[in-house]
Amino acid sequence: MNRNTVFEKNMEVLEKRYPDLAKRVRETDDNPSYKIIQAKNGKPNVLIKKGSEFFMLYDNDDPEKYCEQYLESLKINYAPVVVFMGLGLGYHLDRYFKLLGEKVGTRQIVVFEKDIELFRLALTLGDFVQVFAQPNIHFFVGESPEEIYVKLKTEILSKNDIRIALKSLKVIPLPANIALDEQYYKDVFLTLRNAARQIMVLTGNDSLDSFAGLENILKNLKHIFSNPGINTLYDKFRGRPAVLVAAGPSLNKNMHLLRGLEDKALIISCDASFIPVMKKGIRPHLVTSLERTPGVDLFYTGIENFSGIYFIALPILMPKTIDVFKGRKFIAYRGYSHFDWLEEEKGTLNVGISVANLAFQILVGFGCDPIILIGQDLAYAEDGDTHVKGDIFGSRVENVCENPVVELEGNDGKPIKSRKLWEIMKYTYEEDIAAYKGTCINATEGGAKILGAEVMPFKNAIEKYCMEVFNPNLILDEAYSNFTKDSDVQEKIKKIQKKAKVSDKMLRDSIEKFHDALEMANQAEKEIIKPFLENDSEYVDMERLTSVEQRFLDLSKLLGGDKDYWALMAHTLSAYDICYSNEMGFLRDIYTDETCLAMARVRKIKDWFAVVGQFLVLTENILKKTEKRLGEEIAL
Repeated sequence: MNRNTVFEKNMEVLEKRYPDLAKRVRETDDNPSYKIIQAKNGKPNVLIKKGSEFFMLYDNDDPEKYCEQYLESLKINYAPVVVFMGLGLGYHLDRYFKLLGEKVGTRQIVVFEKDIELFRLALTLGDFVQVFAQPNIHFFVGESPEEIYVKLKTEILSKNDIRIALKSLKVIPLPANIALDEQYYKDVFLTLRNAARQIMVLTGNDSLDSFAGLENILKNLKHIFSNPGINTLYDKFRGRPAVLVAAGPSLNKNMHLLRGLEDKALIISCDASFIPVMKKGIRPHLVTSLERTPGVDLFYTGIENFSGIYFIALPILMPKTIDVFKGRKFIAYRGYSHFDWLEEEKGTLNVGISVANLAFQILVGFGCDPIILIGQDLAYAEDGDTHVKGDIFGSRVENVCENPVVELEGNDGKPIKSRKLWEIMKYTYEEDIAAYKGTCINATEGGAKILGAEVMPFKNAIEKYCMEVFNPNLILDEAYSNFTKDSDVQEKIKKIQKKAKVSDKMLRDSIEKFHDALEMANQAEKEIIKPFLENDSEYVDMERLTSVEQRFLDLSKLLGGDKDYWALMAHTLSAYDICYSNEMGFLRDIYTDETCLAMARVRKIKDWFAVVGQFLVLTENILKKTEKRLGEEIAL
């Protein structure tokens, strides 16, 4: 088969799976600096000239044997996810796929290749038809590290079978590729690390933190049942411009331009920017908060007139925060399973860790286009300020020096100083913008560059997009007025009280099962594992260890067996479950002996019985208190 026939067969499959990549390959010419040579065993090899140096991709005696020996030298025991830094002619990938992948439990493979000319050459020399057809092998070719982030995180690493195995992810650098462009692959590695970090961060700060959210939800029932949801506003602003006002220091420069925009753009303020803009005589249409911590209520304290301003209230907020806002409210849910338990839909948003990310998702749901960002610095000002002047907690966080500084690209193309937390918010923006069908304008006039957003001065954005009058307040007022104040709020609260009682009993029954399972695991450790480790016994009762694993599987099914049960527990368990699954999988990296692995797994499962059992106890306590409190309120 000649090279052109091989190439066309590969391209036929590539065009189905990666049409954009195939197009770029078609548009790529052969590189005259690449010379195809024949190895001693007859296999193709490539000699590459770079400056005055020459690089041979593989050992010239036997390229395949060379790749096999290299992979063996890595001593991989377990690799559910593998990332190749380089493709070359594909020998490493081929050997791994055929000889090692199944043995070490590989489920997903990601390949990065900077050089599209080398990639094109590989397609003329080898058969990639089966490889390209594999849905679990992913290719990034000739793409900048910045460009790959969103797709890598959202389409690959966020898949559940990868997300629970990130700790066991293996990176395989191809020596020749690294030698040809070490910096590129270093940057790719940083992107990979940032994407994995983002997944773990956004899974949840702390499982215990979700109990505060659940308690707040159950204390905010009257707000939930007495106000319309944001779902009544979905698509009500289709094709209308919106301005998202964050509290970065650059807001000082262009805040004044908001004056007069009230009828020409929907204006949403983050909580920290609310008082500063109000002091300037600017009244946003919407304001929102995300944090469920004390002090958030201060963003709304001291405001006497809330007329015409709506609060997008998340019931996970502390009741005091919602109570202190005396104006009208729309209820929004965050993507927590706890809200499913209420059976009262209000509109759900999947948001990151920033109130600004929340505000962006609100505007997306409303159908706004374009969305114009101001005050979204995500970086320090030149003088070190972190917030707009007039922020109630000050324009500078005084302990900033204690936070490690990271360097990001600024909107002006120059490096700018930022923080890890702001970098996480930036990545969340980039994911949200990539999924957004409209236009996002970054009119911050300073700060960090957000990929996917068009940079434009705020004045220019106003002149281009915000000239037509459409009276946003009339739309908001109509949606609010159409919500019929439910006369049976008390009936709904009674229903929740009864449901809490039923769920409470279900949890008590489960707590007993988890207690028994923990005792079973404790006994196995005492009678089997400890004697083995202390060299008092060489016999290991594998049947008993297996029975502990089976109990774990049974209790896992129990958690998901009832929709109300799962709704109460899923969010609480999520962060711990991701951590547990990664740790459990990582045991295969540590223990190659099956007996030792089985004992290590039982110890880890014992921890699961204890932790999840305690989560059940805490949830039951919350429901018990809720049942009692609601009973007292109903009696009044």
